[in-house]
Amino acid sequence: MIYPANNPPQGHQSPQAAWTKDNIPVTDGSERQMGKDAFLTLLLTQLQNQDPTNPMDNTEMVAQLAQFSQLEQLANLSKGIETMTGYVQAQNQFQTLTMIGKEVLAENNQLSLTNGQPDVKADIITTETCRITVYVLNAKGERVRTIEMGLLEPGEHPLNWDGRNESGSQAQDGTYAFQVTATALNGELLETGVYPQVSGKITAVSFDIAGQPVIHMGHANMSLGQVLQILESGRLTGNNSGSGSDSGNEAGSGSDA
Repeated sequence: MIYPANNPPQGHQSPQAAWTKDNIPVTDGSERQMGKDAFLTLLLTQLQNQDPTNPMDNTEMVAQLAQFSQLEQLANLSKGIETMTGYVQAQNQFQTLTMIGKEVLAENNQLSLTNGQPDVKADIITTETCRITVYVLNAKGERVRTIEMGLLEPGEHPLNWDGRNESGSQAQDGTYAFQVTATALNGELLETGVYPQVSGKITAVSFDIAGQPVIHMGHANMSLGQVLQILESGRLTGNNSGSGSDSGNEAGSGSDA
C-alpha cells in the first residue's frame, strides 16, 4: 500500500478484508478483453510450447490474428481521415478569412444598422408581376416598419429602408430582418417566385460550433452556403451599403463604377 507524504501510516494498519462471494468487485469485463499484442504473445507462447509430435491446430487463432490486423488497419485509416479532415477544415477556414473586405451578394433577408445607417443593400427578386409588402422586424421579431413597394414587374427591385420605425424615429443599431408578402394579380398570396437578396462588404468572418464559417456584414450574418457571389471591393453592381433610403436611386451609379 502506498501512502501520500502528507498522510503517513499511524501505528498498525488493519489488513484489507478478504473477498467473499458478497464483496467481490463487479466490473464490465473490459479489463479481461485481449488486445492484439496480448493475443500474439499468447499465440507465440503456445507455438513454442506445443508438442512437436502432435502440433496444435492454430488455424482459428491465425484467422483471429488476421481479424485483429484488419481492425487495426481500419482504425489507423479512420484516424488518418480525421487528421486529413481537420487539416482541410483549417485550410478552408484560413482561406475564408481572406474574404474580409470583399463584397458579397447573398440570398438572405437580414438587414443591419450601424450609426443609424444600413450596412447592406437589400433587393426583392420577383419572377412575375405582383404586389409587394415588406415588413421590417427587430431581433425580437417585433414589427418595426411596413414598406409598401406596390405593383412590381418581374425583376430586381431595391428595398429602400431609411432606418426609421413607423413613427419616424431612428431605429436602434443592430440586426433586423425583413419579411416579404407577395400578392398576385388575382389576389392570391404567392408562396414561390419571390425571394430576397442582400449585398454589402464583408466586415468579419467567424466560425460556428461545427467550425463552419459565418459571414458578417456589420450586424448582419449569414452562412457561406447563402453566398451567391463574391467580388473585390467596389465591383459589385448596384452595391452602395449605407446609402439609406436613397440606395435605390444610387443603384445605377454603382454599376458605372
